[in-house]
Amino acid sequence: MTRINQHQSPNNDNAKSKSTNDDKELTLKHMTFNFSLERISQEQKNDPEILRIRQQLLQKEFDKKNYVIENDVLYKIIQLPRAHTKFKIVFIPLTMQEEVISCYHDHPTAAHFGVNRTWLKVRTVCYWSNMKKSIHDYIRSCEKCAKFNIRRTAPPGHLHPIEYPQGPLELISMDFWGPTPQYSTNGNKYVLIITDYYTKYVIACPLPNNTATSTAKSFVEQFVFKFGIPRRLVTDQGVHFNNELMQNLTMLLGTNHIQTSAYHPQSNGLVERFNATFHPQLSKLYNAELNDWDDYLAPVIYAYNTGEHSTTGYSPFQLMFGRYPILPINHTPATFKFNRPSDYWMKLIKCMNVYRQVASKKILVHQQQSKQRFDKNREDPQYEINDLVFYKVPGHRPKLEERFSGPYTIINKQHPSYTIQNNHSLTSKRVHVSDLKLVYQRHI
Repeated sequence: MTRINQHQSPNNDNAKSKSTNDDKELTLKHMTFNFSLERISQEQKNDPEILRIRQQLLQKEFDKKNYVIENDVLYKIIQLPRAHTKFKIVFIPLTMQEEVISCYHDHPTAAHFGVNRTWLKVRTVCYWSNMKKSIHDYIRSCEKCAKFNIRRTAPPGHLHPIEYPQGPLELISMDFWGPTPQYSTNGNKYVLIITDYYTKYVIACPLPNNTATSTAKSFVEQFVFKFGIPRRLVTDQGVHFNNELMQNLTMLLGTNHIQTSAYHPQSNGLVERFNATFHPQLSKLYNAELNDWDDYLAPVIYAYNTGEHSTTGYSPFQLMFGRYPILPINHTPATFKFNRPSDYWMKLIKCMNVYRQVASKKILVHQQQSKQRFDKNREDPQYEINDLVFYKVPGHRPKLEERFSGPYTIINKQHPSYTIQNNHSLTSKRVHVSDLKLVYQRHI
């Protein structure tokens, strides 16, 4: 689009010779626009704001330094920043504003740049009231920009910590580590990691696969039969956890199975943090063939459980069993001698009460500090049922593929988790608010 104040039109005259059938087949890269002064003059006569300004100019209520009428076209007189001269640019009527923005944003020569760059171009060739807001609203509703643009800010959604338990073994989380590059000499390729939220105590089960059957069997044999039934179980939505067998098992046990949003590790941050700690320690021990890693699994877990945890100030072992672990080099004689089992029980209760009071305070402080850090400079949008949204495409994508897919319709809201439905296939999935982006409607 050339400067309209110089009475030049950006429309492509050659396009007029094309047939009607050709026009139907035009793609975006062949877009043409008619911004002739004759058309602008005609559209201005139907615009209430422009008619009011023209009337006030005729009645000399407006300073002619700001507006001028030439050849029945209203112009705005402007002076750009750092410019020494004034010049006139055409006043675009409301009916043509979307078309002008489309020319400077959607056209291949505009390349779908952002609000500021588009506005800086448009303001030098034409004018209308609240131009920057109109451009902002238009680009915000651009589907291509919504799907392909990179987020420059932190993903939306505040941290919503899981309600902490009152004591050990009430709330546990499960996740898989693996697969390893090859099977170990013991035939294992995965580790099922079970973590107690309160004590941070970890149980690690090496497994040859991560099927639903192996998962359920290990959960029952390695946790339930040794420590009892947990009240709550937190997992992700992987098929090894989200299946009919696990649903029936947790229902039979009376355990509330909480499934976190897909591709949102913060929802089960306890396990994710342990995995980040556990992997490097295990990597330092196994052999060059990478096939004896499970021989070192138990010692690494032992070292973790007997070391002081930064959040609680106690070792997981200490909070779980109410006493200090006896380490290989620890030959200190017992501090207390008990004549009856009940004496030990009373002493254990007193120690556990002290441990829990201190640990609970530290856990609460740590949780609040983590939430403050996470929420800083982060929006927390809340969507409603029937809202249209784009969904972030998970995993690795080729460079030219869209980053968001959709639109989808929200059919269930449990902020920060939402259930979205594909408007074509009608399939649904549960996702986190950080992976959503609202579809804005275009109003100009």
